[in-house]
Amino acid sequence: MTEYGYRGPSIDHSGLSPSGRVSRRAREAWSKREDARLFPPGYWTAPKLTEAEVAHAKAQTLRKSAATLRDLAARGMSARRYTREAERLEAEAAALER
Repeated sequence: MTEYGYRGPSIDHSGLSPSGRVSRRAREAWSKREDARLFPPGYWTAPKLTEAEVAHAKAQTLRKSAATLRDLAARGMSARRYTREAERLEAEAAALER
């Protein structure tokens, strides 16, 4: 740090040539090295879910949809139809979690 508190540019110049211009091949190679350093293999892949976890997530989604339908029915929108559909979704969610 200098006496004025300025540390210099905050960007990484390691991928640049002294003139500041880089060929496409060199830039792509540098980018590939940086990607490998920042994001190791397996970084972007989500772990595999078990059947129980998938069923639980689906049941939660169904229950959330049922709650939305019940809320709409409580406000007067197609009360019988939405209540019936909410009951069907809740029964399906219960069957999934057995």
